[in-house]
Amino acid sequence: MTDAPLPVLSRSEVEGTAHILRCLGHPTRLRILDFLERVDEATVTEVYEAVGVTQPVASQHLTTMWDKGILLRRRDGINVHYRIGDPRARTVLDCVRRGDC
Repeated sequence: MTDAPLPVLSRSEVEGTAHILRCLGHPTRLRILDFLERVDEATVTEVYEAVGVTQPVASQHLTTMWDKGILLRRRDGINVHYRIGDPRARTVLDCVRRGDC
């Protein structure tokens, strides 16, 4: 006896996940996300020093993830602090760490 095939995922089920995967499909963004998960919150300077990229590159990737709703940010004087805002991003990161995605 064979199992019945699973139904095809609906558009609404996959759109949000596809959105996250497209944005996080860049190695530098995944490394930034990994760093932010470990420290909870960081400034642009802390991110680029930890990840080993230039300040403009870090800023560009952080802004992209913020624009897509993956990160949250808060201003503190001249500093902008970033943290993970979408729990689905943590799920993707866990998958990458386990190596099973």
